[in-house]
Amino acid sequence: MTGGSGQASEGTVLVPASHLKGFATRVFRSLGMEGEHAGLMAEQITWAHARGHSWLGAPKIIQYGTRIRTGATSPVGEPRVISETGAFTLLDAGDTFSQISAVRGMDLAIRKAGEMGAAVSVLRNTTSAGALGYFAMRAADRRMIGMANNNAPALMPPWGGTTRLIGNQAFAIASPAGDNPPVLLDMALSEMTLVRYHEYEERGEQLPEGVALDASGLPTTDPSEALMGMMVPMGGHRGYGLAVMWEVITGVLSGSLRFLDEVTMPDVFDRPQAVSMFFLAVNPEMAMPFEEFTARVDGLVDAMHASPPAPGVERVYVPGERSAELAGERMRSGIPMPTALIGRLEGFGSEVGVPWA
Repeated sequence: MTGGSGQASEGTVLVPASHLKGFATRVFRSLGMEGEHAGLMAEQITWAHARGHSWLGAPKIIQYGTRIRTGATSPVGEPRVISETGAFTLLDAGDTFSQISAVRGMDLAIRKAGEMGAAVSVLRNTTSAGALGYFAMRAADRRMIGMANNNAPALMPPWGGTTRLIGNQAFAIASPAGDNPPVLLDMALSEMTLVRYHEYEERGEQLPEGVALDASGLPTTDPSEALMGMMVPMGGHRGYGLAVMWEVITGVLSGSLRFLDEVTMPDVFDRPQAVSMFFLAVNPEMAMPFEEFTARVDGLVDAMHASPPAPGVERVYVPGERSAELAGERMRSGIPMPTALIGRLEGFGSEVGVPWA
């Protein structure tokens, strides 16, 4: 039995969420982060893994830790205000982690929206943000509608093109509700995630049609060719169009010297990533009393729930509902993690002087 873990199934153990968060906090503190920042990193990693985004969860401890150890990302520092008006702030993260600087950007927009009704923060020179829903939910938890966007390394071609040029830009929008949990849409703009390409390759299976291009820009169902090639934007030209506009409000608007295909992957450890982000907070109380607004959101959610399910569908969900239910169960009972992953975490922890148990 691995320390801090209970049995789940063959090759998997249940890890208490508090154990994962505590281990991550200790790792980042051992790598030079102050306590508050290490706690933010750990909180977001645990949040993502509990909601089923395992690729953005515990494995990121190793990836982010490696970025620190190689000097690609600094473990210390706060974002710096470049320009500011009443409802707009431009920040430079100084090549520090978005898990810290994006919280500052989102929280600043939330505070200003409380005074002015709506506010925007734009952040440059940071890292991949992991699960963007975490940042949008910071607004929903504070009685606001929240939106978070980031640009990404080039993974998709322009529509009709044959070269990697633009990212599959992730974004998230969250709204508080009344009797229902907050509504959260958290997604990227490609037909399939990069993680699923790897999963198909590991299983030795062919990809579905229409989700990938090879390095020449031709359709492929070979996951190995897809990983060397390009993602297909969801909805064809529609997803591509959104990706372009998300780049306008992140990499272009931020004034970053690097955007489009100059933004690097998080596992490139010899340079900063140069990711840019956009945050919007809207105070619904500027339109109506908060309880009236959340009752109206409940009415929307209840209408979706009342729709008769199609054959083979158990029930209708709204965005974010299934991941919230999963997180609730995992926070109570533990997060299932492969023993191989726990072994990797134990190994990395021993390298930085932090035991898993």
